[in-house]
Amino acid sequence: MNRMVGVILTLLIASLQVAGAEPRLEWTFSCGSRVYSAPVVADLLPDPGPEMVLVSSAERKILCLNSERKVRWTQDDFTLRVTSTPTLADLDSDGGPEILIATRKQGIACLSTEGQLLWRASEGQDIPWGNPVVADADNDGGKEIYWVSLAGLLECRNPDGGPRWSLDLGAKGPMGPPALGDTDGDGLAEVVSGSGNGAVVCVNHDGSVEWRFMGNAAFDCGAVLANLTGDMALEVLIASGDGALFCLDGRSGEPIWNHRTTPCRIDTTLAVADLTGEETPEVLYGDYFGNLYCLDSRGVELWWFKAGDWIESAPTVGDVDGDGAFEVVCASADGHAYCLSAEGDLEWTYATGKRISAT
Repeated sequence: MNRMVGVILTLLIASLQVAGAEPRLEWTFSCGSRVYSAPVVADLLPDPGPEMVLVSSAERKILCLNSERKVRWTQDDFTLRVTSTPTLADLDSDGGPEILIATRKQGIACLSTEGQLLWRASEGQDIPWGNPVVADADNDGGKEIYWVSLAGLLECRNPDGGPRWSLDLGAKGPMGPPALGDTDGDGLAEVVSGSGNGAVVCVNHDGSVEWRFMGNAAFDCGAVLANLTGDMALEVLIASGDGALFCLDGRSGEPIWNHRTTPCRIDTTLAVADLTGEETPEVLYGDYFGNLYCLDSRGVELWWFKAGDWIESAPTVGDVDGDGAFEVVCASADGHAYCLSAEGDLEWTYATGKRISAT
Protein backbone atom coordinates (compact mmCIF):
# COMPACT_ATOMS: atom_id res chain seq x y z
CA MET A 1 0.00 0.00 0.00
CA ASN A 2 1.41 3.40 -0.94
CA ARG A 3 0.90 6.47 1.28
CA MET A 4 2.96 9.62 1.01
CA VAL A 5 2.36 12.77 3.05
CA GLY A 6 4.79 14.94 1.06
CA VAL A 7 3.71 17.08 -1.88
CA ILE A 8 7.10 17.26 -3.59
CA LEU A 9 8.47 14.62 -5.94
CA THR A 10 12.20 14.42 -5.18
CA LEU A 11 14.65 12.71 -7.54
CA LEU A 12 18.22 11.72 -6.78
CA ILE A 13 20.97 10.85 -9.21
CA ALA A 14 20.40 7.19 -10.03
CA SER A 15 24.04 6.39 -10.70
CA LEU A 16 26.90 7.80 -8.65
CA GLN A 17 30.09 7.26 -10.58
CA VAL A 18 32.47 7.43 -7.61
CA ALA A 19 32.29 4.47 -5.25
CA GLY A 20 31.02 5.54 -1.84
CA ALA A 21 29.84 8.93 -3.12
CA GLU A 22 26.95 10.58 -1.33
CA PRO A 23 23.80 11.30 -3.33
CA ARG A 24 22.95 14.86 -4.27
CA LEU A 25 19.65 16.46 -5.15
CA GLU A 26 19.21 16.69 -8.91
CA TRP A 27 15.84 18.48 -9.03
CA THR A 28 12.39 18.68 -7.49
CA PHE A 29 8.95 19.03 -9.01
CA SER A 30 5.83 20.11 -7.13
CA CYS A 31 2.79 18.09 -8.14
CA GLY A 32 0.32 20.15 -6.14
CA SER A 33 -0.84 17.30 -3.90
CA ARG A 34 0.31 14.06 -2.32
CA VAL A 35 2.22 11.51 -4.37
CA TYR A 36 1.29 7.97 -3.35
CA SER A 37 2.73 5.96 -6.23
CA ALA A 38 5.98 5.62 -8.13
CA PRO A 39 6.41 7.56 -11.38
CA VAL A 40 7.00 5.67 -14.63
CA VAL A 41 9.64 6.70 -17.18
CA ALA A 42 9.40 5.81 -20.89
CA ASP A 43 9.81 7.31 -24.36
CA LEU A 44 6.22 8.31 -25.12
CA LEU A 45 6.42 11.38 -27.37
CA PRO A 46 8.60 12.55 -30.30
CA ASP A 47 10.43 15.00 -28.01
CA PRO A 48 14.09 14.27 -27.26
CA GLY A 49 14.56 12.14 -24.18
CA PRO A 50 12.12 10.08 -22.14
CA GLU A 51 8.92 11.27 -20.50
CA MET A 52 7.72 10.70 -16.95
CA VAL A 53 4.12 9.81 -16.05
CA LEU A 54 3.14 10.51 -12.46
CA VAL A 55 0.02 10.84 -10.34
CA SER A 56 -1.01 13.82 -8.22
CA SER A 57 -3.47 12.10 -5.94
CA ALA A 58 -5.79 14.67 -4.37
CA GLU A 59 -5.83 16.70 -7.58
CA ARG A 60 -7.13 13.53 -9.29
CA LYS A 61 -4.66 14.21 -12.05
CA ILE A 62 -2.21 12.30 -14.25
CA LEU A 63 0.75 14.38 -15.46
CA CYS A 64 3.27 13.75 -18.22
CA LEU A 65 6.59 15.59 -17.94
CA ASN A 66 9.21 15.77 -20.65
CA SER A 67 12.94 15.38 -20.02
CA GLU A 68 13.15 19.08 -19.13
CA ARG A 69 10.43 18.59 -16.48
CA LYS A 70 7.89 20.64 -18.40
CA VAL A 71 4.28 19.42 -18.28
CA ARG A 72 3.34 18.05 -21.70
CA TRP A 73 -0.21 17.07 -20.77
CA THR A 74 -2.53 16.35 -17.90
CA GLN A 75 -5.61 14.12 -17.57
CA ASP A 76 -8.03 14.84 -14.74
CA ASP A 77 -11.21 12.98 -15.73
CA PHE A 78 -11.37 11.19 -12.37
CA THR A 79 -13.97 11.62 -9.64
CA LEU A 80 -11.86 10.40 -6.69
CA ARG A 81 -8.19 10.63 -5.78
CA VAL A 82 -5.83 8.44 -7.79
CA THR A 83 -3.22 6.42 -5.91
CA SER A 84 -1.98 3.62 -8.19
CA THR A 85 1.19 3.44 -10.26
CA PRO A 86 0.56 3.77 -14.02
CA THR A 87 1.11 0.72 -16.23
CA LEU A 88 2.61 1.23 -19.70
CA ALA A 89 2.17 -1.40 -22.43
CA ASP A 90 1.66 -1.55 -26.20
CA LEU A 91 -1.88 -2.92 -26.21
CA ASP A 92 -2.75 -2.36 -29.87
CA SER A 93 0.63 -3.46 -31.32
CA ASP A 94 1.24 -0.13 -33.05
CA GLY A 95 4.74 0.22 -31.62
CA GLY A 96 3.82 2.74 -28.92
CA PRO A 97 2.55 2.19 -25.39
CA GLU A 98 -0.82 2.93 -23.89
CA ILE A 99 -1.17 4.07 -20.27
CA LEU A 100 -3.39 2.15 -17.84
CA ILE A 101 -4.59 3.76 -14.62
CA ALA A 102 -6.37 1.92 -11.81
CA THR A 103 -8.90 4.12 -10.03
CA ARG A 104 -11.29 4.35 -7.12
CA LYS A 105 -14.83 3.43 -8.16
CA GLN A 106 -14.09 4.01 -11.87
CA GLY A 107 -12.30 0.78 -12.72
CA ILE A 108 -9.45 1.00 -15.23
CA ALA A 109 -8.80 3.95 -17.52
CA CYS A 110 -6.70 3.62 -20.68
CA LEU A 111 -4.94 6.74 -21.99
CA SER A 112 -2.99 7.45 -25.16
CA THR A 113 0.57 8.78 -25.03
CA GLU A 114 -0.98 12.23 -25.56
CA GLY A 115 -3.16 11.80 -22.46
CA GLN A 116 -6.46 11.23 -24.28
CA LEU A 117 -8.95 8.86 -22.63
CA LEU A 118 -9.32 5.85 -24.94
CA TRP A 119 -11.62 3.64 -22.84
CA ARG A 120 -12.75 2.66 -19.39
CA ALA A 121 -13.41 -0.86 -18.12
CA SER A 122 -14.90 -2.41 -14.99
CA GLU A 123 -16.51 0.90 -14.04
CA GLY A 124 -17.79 0.93 -10.48
CA GLN A 125 -14.96 -1.30 -9.25
CA ASP A 126 -12.60 0.06 -6.61
CA ILE A 127 -8.95 -0.61 -7.54
CA PRO A 128 -7.06 2.01 -5.52
CA TRP A 129 -3.58 0.52 -5.21
CA GLY A 130 -3.06 -2.53 -7.42
CA ASN A 131 -1.98 -1.49 -10.90
CA PRO A 132 -3.00 -3.58 -13.94
CA VAL A 133 -0.60 -6.20 -15.31
CA VAL A 134 -0.23 -6.86 -19.04
CA ALA A 135 0.97 -10.18 -20.49
CA ASP A 136 0.37 -12.79 -23.19
CA ALA A 137 -0.48 -15.59 -20.78
CA ASP A 138 -1.82 -18.05 -23.37
CA ASN A 139 0.90 -17.45 -26.00
CA ASP A 140 -1.63 -16.55 -28.71
CA GLY A 141 0.35 -13.49 -29.83
CA GLY A 142 -2.02 -10.99 -28.23
CA LYS A 143 -1.92 -9.28 -24.87
CA GLU A 144 -4.32 -9.54 -21.97
CA ILE A 145 -4.83 -7.13 -19.08
CA TYR A 146 -5.25 -8.43 -15.52
CA TRP A 147 -6.32 -6.70 -12.32
CA VAL A 148 -7.96 -7.39 -8.96
CA SER A 149 -10.53 -5.12 -7.32
CA LEU A 150 -10.99 -4.56 -3.60
CA ALA A 151 -14.25 -6.50 -3.92
CA GLY A 152 -12.14 -9.56 -4.80
CA LEU A 153 -12.91 -9.76 -8.52
CA LEU A 154 -9.94 -10.97 -10.58
CA GLU A 155 -10.47 -9.90 -14.19
CA CYS A 156 -8.85 -10.69 -17.52
CA ARG A 157 -9.57 -8.21 -20.31
CA ASN A 158 -8.77 -7.87 -23.98
CA PRO A 159 -6.48 -5.06 -25.19
CA ASP A 160 -9.53 -2.88 -25.92
CA GLY A 161 -10.88 -3.37 -22.40
CA GLY A 162 -13.49 -5.92 -23.45
CA PRO A 163 -14.13 -8.80 -21.02
CA ARG A 164 -12.44 -12.17 -21.44
CA TRP A 165 -13.05 -13.84 -18.06
CA SER A 166 -13.41 -13.00 -14.39
CA LEU A 167 -13.11 -14.92 -11.13
CA ASP A 168 -14.60 -14.03 -7.76
CA LEU A 169 -11.93 -14.74 -5.14
CA GLY A 170 -14.64 -15.10 -2.51
CA ALA A 171 -13.17 -12.47 -0.20
CA LYS A 172 -11.85 -8.93 -0.13
CA GLY A 173 -9.21 -8.38 -2.76
CA PRO A 174 -5.58 -7.42 -2.09
CA MET A 175 -4.07 -3.97 -2.20
CA GLY A 176 -1.32 -5.16 -4.53
CA PRO A 177 -1.49 -6.28 -8.17
CA PRO A 178 -1.65 -9.88 -9.41
CA ALA A 179 1.54 -11.60 -10.57
CA LEU A 180 1.92 -13.51 -13.84
CA GLY A 181 4.42 -16.20 -14.77
CA ASP A 182 4.82 -19.88 -15.57
CA THR A 183 4.49 -21.43 -12.12
CA ASP A 184 4.16 -25.05 -13.28
CA GLY A 185 6.62 -25.22 -16.19
CA ASP A 186 4.00 -25.91 -18.88
CA GLY A 187 5.01 -22.96 -21.06
CA LEU A 188 1.88 -20.93 -20.23
CA ALA A 189 1.55 -18.21 -17.63
CA GLU A 190 -0.55 -18.48 -14.51
CA VAL A 191 -2.05 -15.59 -12.52
CA VAL A 192 -1.40 -15.44 -8.76
CA SER A 193 -3.22 -13.21 -6.30
CA GLY A 194 -3.65 -12.95 -2.56
CA SER A 195 -6.96 -12.19 -0.86
CA GLY A 196 -8.39 -10.83 2.34
CA ASN A 197 -9.41 -14.21 3.79
CA GLY A 198 -5.86 -15.57 3.92
CA ALA A 199 -5.93 -17.36 0.57
CA VAL A 200 -3.38 -17.28 -2.22
CA VAL A 201 -5.00 -18.31 -5.49
CA CYS A 202 -3.23 -19.54 -8.63
CA VAL A 203 -5.36 -19.29 -11.78
CA ASN A 204 -4.72 -20.73 -15.24
CA HIS A 205 -4.74 -18.51 -18.31
CA ASP A 206 -8.36 -19.53 -19.02
CA GLY A 207 -9.63 -18.48 -15.59
CA SER A 208 -9.77 -21.94 -13.99
CA VAL A 209 -8.27 -22.32 -10.52
CA GLU A 210 -5.09 -24.41 -10.39
CA TRP A 211 -4.56 -24.31 -6.62
CA ARG A 212 -5.26 -22.41 -3.41
CA PHE A 213 -3.08 -21.95 -0.35
CA MET A 214 -4.64 -20.91 2.97
CA GLY A 215 -2.64 -18.87 5.47
CA ASN A 216 -3.67 -17.37 8.79
CA ALA A 217 -4.01 -13.70 7.80
CA ALA A 218 -4.85 -11.53 4.82
CA PHE A 219 -2.45 -11.32 1.88
CA ASP A 220 -2.75 -7.65 0.99
CA CYS A 221 0.49 -7.17 -0.91
CA GLY A 222 1.30 -8.36 -4.40
CA ALA A 223 3.01 -11.70 -4.99
CA VAL A 224 6.40 -12.04 -6.69
CA LEU A 225 7.28 -15.03 -8.88
CA ALA A 226 10.92 -16.13 -9.04
CA ASN A 227 12.96 -19.24 -9.74
CA LEU A 228 14.60 -19.98 -6.40
CA THR A 229 15.15 -23.73 -6.80
CA GLY A 230 16.72 -23.81 -10.27
CA ASP A 231 14.03 -25.96 -11.90
CA MET A 232 11.74 -25.05 -14.82
CA ALA A 233 8.94 -23.60 -12.66
CA LEU A 234 8.62 -20.41 -10.65
CA GLU A 235 8.06 -20.19 -6.92
CA VAL A 236 5.51 -17.82 -5.38
CA LEU A 237 6.71 -15.34 -2.76
CA ILE A 238 4.05 -13.46 -0.82
CA ALA A 239 3.82 -11.83 2.61
CA SER A 240 0.85 -11.93 4.98
CA GLY A 241 -0.69 -9.41 7.33
CA ASP A 242 0.61 -11.22 10.43
CA GLY A 243 4.28 -10.84 9.52
CA ALA A 244 5.07 -14.05 7.62
CA LEU A 245 6.75 -14.33 4.24
CA PHE A 246 5.84 -17.52 2.40
CA CYS A 247 7.62 -19.29 -0.43
CA LEU A 248 5.13 -21.59 -2.16
CA ASP A 249 5.68 -24.33 -4.72
CA GLY A 250 4.39 -22.87 -7.98
CA ARG A 251 3.07 -26.23 -9.16
CA SER A 252 1.00 -27.14 -6.11
CA GLY A 253 0.84 -24.17 -3.76
CA GLU A 254 2.46 -26.20 -0.99
CA PRO A 255 4.73 -24.14 1.30
CA ILE A 256 8.46 -24.66 0.76
CA TRP A 257 9.52 -22.35 3.58
CA ASN A 258 8.38 -19.32 5.52
CA HIS A 259 10.16 -16.51 7.31
CA ARG A 260 8.44 -15.14 10.38
CA THR A 261 9.75 -12.63 12.91
CA THR A 262 7.81 -10.10 15.01
CA PRO A 263 4.11 -10.24 14.13
CA CYS A 264 3.31 -7.07 12.20
CA ARG A 265 1.84 -5.91 8.94
CA ILE A 266 3.72 -6.45 5.70
CA ASP A 267 2.08 -4.36 3.00
CA THR A 268 4.97 -4.07 0.59
CA THR A 269 5.88 -6.06 -2.47
CA LEU A 270 9.31 -7.65 -2.12
CA ALA A 271 12.38 -7.76 -4.35
CA VAL A 272 14.41 -10.71 -5.66
CA ALA A 273 17.96 -10.29 -6.99
CA ASP A 274 21.34 -12.02 -7.02
CA LEU A 275 23.16 -9.63 -4.72
CA THR A 276 26.37 -11.60 -4.36
CA GLY A 277 26.92 -12.86 -7.91
CA GLU A 278 26.74 -16.50 -6.81
CA GLU A 279 23.92 -17.25 -9.31
CA THR A 280 21.36 -17.84 -6.57
CA PRO A 281 18.91 -15.03 -5.81
CA GLU A 282 18.32 -13.34 -2.50
CA VAL A 283 14.91 -12.15 -1.26
CA LEU A 284 14.40 -8.70 0.27
CA TYR A 285 11.36 -7.32 2.06
CA GLY A 286 10.44 -4.69 4.63
CA ASP A 287 7.80 -4.54 7.36
CA TYR A 288 5.66 -2.20 9.46
CA PHE A 289 8.34 -1.87 12.15
CA GLY A 290 10.96 -0.62 9.68
CA ASN A 291 12.92 -3.87 9.40
CA LEU A 292 14.47 -4.77 6.05
CA TYR A 293 15.29 -8.48 5.76
CA CYS A 294 17.59 -10.24 3.32
CA LEU A 295 17.06 -14.00 2.93
CA ASP A 296 18.79 -16.59 0.79
CA SER A 297 16.84 -18.75 -1.65
CA ARG A 298 16.13 -21.30 1.12
CA GLY A 299 14.58 -18.69 3.42
CA VAL A 300 17.61 -18.41 5.72
CA GLU A 301 18.06 -14.89 7.07
CA LEU A 302 21.38 -13.42 5.92
CA TRP A 303 21.03 -9.96 7.46
CA TRP A 304 18.54 -7.34 8.53
CA PHE A 305 18.58 -3.56 8.75
CA LYS A 306 16.50 -1.27 10.95
CA ALA A 307 15.12 1.89 9.33
CA GLY A 308 13.60 4.73 11.30
CA ASP A 309 9.97 3.89 10.54
CA TRP A 310 7.61 1.75 8.49
CA ILE A 311 8.93 0.51 5.14
CA GLU A 312 5.96 0.91 2.80
CA SER A 313 7.48 0.10 -0.59
CA ALA A 314 9.66 -2.57 -2.14
CA PRO A 315 13.44 -2.16 -1.95
CA THR A 316 15.34 -1.47 -5.16
CA VAL A 317 18.55 -3.25 -6.20
CA GLY A 318 21.22 -1.84 -8.52
CA ASP A 319 24.82 -0.67 -8.79
CA VAL A 320 24.18 2.93 -7.78
CA ASP A 321 27.81 4.02 -7.30
CA GLY A 322 29.49 2.34 -10.27
CA ASP A 323 31.75 0.08 -8.23
CA GLY A 324 30.61 -3.14 -9.91
CA ALA A 325 28.66 -4.39 -6.88
CA PHE A 326 24.95 -4.21 -6.17
CA GLU A 327 23.49 -1.93 -3.52
CA VAL A 328 20.05 -2.09 -1.93
CA VAL A 329 18.05 1.14 -1.65
CA CYS A 330 14.97 1.30 0.55
CA ALA A 331 12.75 4.16 1.68
CA SER A 332 10.98 4.65 4.99
CA ALA A 333 8.08 6.63 6.41
CA ASP A 334 10.70 8.56 8.43
CA GLY A 335 11.49 10.48 5.23
CA HIS A 336 14.86 8.86 4.57
CA ALA A 337 16.24 6.84 1.69
CA TYR A 338 18.80 4.26 2.83
CA CYS A 339 21.53 2.73 0.68
CA LEU A 340 22.98 -0.57 1.89
CA SER A 341 25.74 -2.78 0.59
CA ALA A 342 24.95 -6.31 -0.57
CA GLU A 343 26.03 -7.42 2.92
CA GLY A 344 23.57 -5.06 4.63
CA ASP A 345 26.03 -2.37 5.73
CA LEU A 346 24.73 1.20 5.60
CA GLU A 347 26.55 3.24 2.93
CA TRP A 348 24.52 6.45 3.07
CA THR A 349 21.16 8.00 3.92
CA TYR A 350 19.31 10.86 2.29
CA ALA A 351 16.67 12.93 4.10
CA THR A 352 13.76 14.21 2.02
CA GLY A 353 11.87 15.83 4.87
CA LYS A 354 8.69 14.04 3.79
CA ARG A 355 7.25 10.61 4.34
CA ILE A 356 8.26 8.25 1.52
CA SER A 357 5.98 5.46 0.45
CA ALA A 358 6.91 4.77 -3.18
CA THR A 359 10.16 3.80 -4.86
